[in-house]
Amino acid sequence: MFAFFVPPVCNRLFFETFSEEMMSPYFAGFLYLATVITGLFGNIWVVCSVARSRKPKSLMSRSSPSDRLRAYISVLAVIDLTVLMALLVRSLYHFLPHFMLDSNSCRAMFVLENSVKITSLTVLSCISIERYITIRKPFCSEVRRQFVNATPIGASIFVGLVIGAIICQINSVTVSTDGMNCVRSYRGKALPRVAAYLTAVAFLVDLTLISLNYSQIVRHVRRKFTKRRARVQANSRVRESLVNEPRYMREMTAAIVRVGVFHVVCWLPMSLMQFIPDNSIQSELTAGIRLFSNFRDFSFTRWLIFIATWLTSTNAAGDWIFYAVMNRDLRNLIRFATERRKRSTMSHAASPSTNRSLRQQVPPSMKVLHSISYRSSIGGSMDDAAGASFLQSSPKESTVSQEPNSPYGVRAKISILTRKESDTDGDMV
Repeated sequence: MFAFFVPPVCNRLFFETFSEEMMSPYFAGFLYLATVITGLFGNIWVVCSVARSRKPKSLMSRSSPSDRLRAYISVLAVIDLTVLMALLVRSLYHFLPHFMLDSNSCRAMFVLENSVKITSLTVLSCISIERYITIRKPFCSEVRRQFVNATPIGASIFVGLVIGAIICQINSVTVSTDGMNCVRSYRGKALPRVAAYLTAVAFLVDLTLISLNYSQIVRHVRRKFTKRRARVQANSRVRESLVNEPRYMREMTAAIVRVGVFHVVCWLPMSLMQFIPDNSIQSELTAGIRLFSNFRDFSFTRWLIFIATWLTSTNAAGDWIFYAVMNRDLRNLIRFATERRKRSTMSHAASPSTNRSLRQQVPPSMKVLHSISYRSSIGGSMDDAAGASFLQSSPKESTVSQEPNSPYGVRAKISILTRKESDTDGDMV
């Protein structure tokens, strides 16, 4: 009856050993698996949505900022899927805690993880540059076009150089003595150490570029609204008149701040920890498969390494939320605000006083056409409107469209300007 009695001390030691050696790998594995599932479905949805909404264009047409942004987002989604696949392989090693490793698998995982991470961060920096140029417009149109076209080329060269530095570190990656984890050794190897610091500098440069671009965008938008409010208050008769910040501008600023903070939180810990001159920290941060020194050391430093490596994968799993889901609502809000401003501008242009002043400048021969078109737009039939428009069969024969002070020309110019403004505002995000 008492044959299976276990002393309380042995029972406590058993559960402590079980919780540290068994529960920790499974906890990390389930956390990695949840991250993979979240990012997997989201990034696949982004790739399918961009492919479905792709518009055919001719070779002579230039790509708009929204087209370039969609291209960047689709490339980012594919790269993030690769990052998540590397995390899935890592989670499998956690669910199989006794599975052995070799030097080739360690080196392959090292090159794959670090290469796709620097590529993902570089694409994010390209997106921030594209947004900054679209909103800030720091150069003339021709220089902006050349700079935008050169951005992916420069990014490709940059990524190629960093991947070359990562490959130079392969000789420092090997398997541990027990074959359970991957480690790094710089003993007698100067080139891998220098390449490791160059890789760390590359991560920090990309993150700094992202932070500067988004901070400058927010600064530019707020300064632009401040100037607008000061101009309105200066021209207003009531000095106490207040100009509220438009909702779309407030939402756009909040979205940019959210994206910038998200990237900094996810990438800054790893970017800074790569400069720590500690071989064990560098080994576990950049090459380790099973963290916490194969789940034997749960110190504060090991927890920081675990969180830093997991946050980089969280960035890959959450990019589709910030660049696709939240972006769609913000685009709809900006489009609604632009259309409302467009209708307000058109109604102001079509006011009686404006029409009266414009009508005085129209030649007498054209007043007949103007009255016919006005009556057909109010109560006439479609046939009457078609008959009135048939009188202007071609642009060469039309004198209304070529008249500089014609109300039709003014309305057409206003429509073109508001349409351009709508495209620019929509491309901001």
